Amino acid sequence: MYELDDLTVRGDARSMGRQQGEALRDRVQSLLAHRMNEMTGYLSTREVDAMHRIDEVGRRCLDLLEAWDHEGWDEHIGVAEGARVDPAHLLFVLNMTDTRDLVCWGPEGDDEGCTAIGIPPSRTADSDLIMAQSWDLNRGDIEHVVAIHRLPTDGPETWTVTVAGGPTLIGMNEHGLWVGTTNLKTEDVQSGIGYMNLLHRAIRERTAQAAASVIESATRIAAHSYWLGDPDDAIQLECSSSDVVRRELGTEPIVQTNHCLDAAHLRRQPEPPSASSRHRFDRATSLVSTGGLDLEAIRTILSDRSEGALSISRHPEDGEPTTTNACVIGIPAERILEACRGPADQGRWIRLPFTRGG
Repeated sequence: MYELDDLTVRGDARSMGRQQGEALRDRVQSLLAHRMNEMTGYLSTREVDAMHRIDEVGRRCLDLLEAWDHEGWDEHIGVAEGARVDPAHLLFVLNMTDTRDLVCWGPEGDDEGCTAIGIPPSRTADSDLIMAQSWDLNRGDIEHVVAIHRLPTDGPETWTVTVAGGPTLIGMNEHGLWVGTTNLKTEDVQSGIGYMNLLHRAIRERTAQAAASVIESATRIAAHSYWLGDPDDAIQLECSSSDVVRRELGTEPIVQTNHCLDAAHLRRQPEPPSASSRHRFDRATSLVSTGGLDLEAIRTILSDRSEGALSISRHPEDGEPTTTNACVIGIPAERILEACRGPADQGRWIRLPFTRGG
């Protein structure tokens, strides 16, 4: 059974970054090597000689991050100092589903992604909205998944499930603000802010509306869906680099996997939805259509293996390039955040407790 390690860091942004880099140095260095190897394979299959552009793209994005979110940039520099790695290369690999498109954009896609769901209070057992998702990416990433507990000198306490050395991927803050994401792909890409850095800035807000505004107004590199939820409200943003479609959580659940749902975005999607993305979307939509959902029911949905390798829960034993590397469930009104490393049915679920009053 996969165990999820956690680390608590305190202080200002640079100090919290250094604490992460020093404590997780081996894993950060391993992740950097692993992702660089994945990038080599990505370019090789497309017969493109562009590894030399990684440094250029990484440094340009690092400069843009410094100008847009100095606090997030400061923490990132601290991580790189503590882990003894190049900060531009680290930024590149952390946001690789975005940054690689700046090195080599092509219609050929990999079956990467996640399954994310938002459940309105009308469909839950305790009448509290529930946010949840799996995080699926490269099979080797599962070894680098950690939970980071940040207690900043200024700003909200946060818990995030991410990769070693990474900013926010999925998480919640002391006010009950949830953030999450799924990867999408459209033809428009630009130099800008990577998706993990967008989430890391958004999680420092107090409400879903404020967090959504952070992402909507940013210069985004590429397409993603973003999920923002607080005790009273939930918003899903389907974003390309240039456009945003906002969906407010009403009385029906929202589900998204790794293909666009908006008609205009679909026209800019370079390839049809993968079989995995379609199957996971249809299965999750069916499973969340019932009422009375609670934490156990959501864990069961994320554990679904009804269609083998095409299921919501994607196992390393399937032999596919992509696996479920982590799963997270949040109830913002109760400040409940539960997570596991690996597939939902193979990881040990733990609760990530908040210590501040919110």
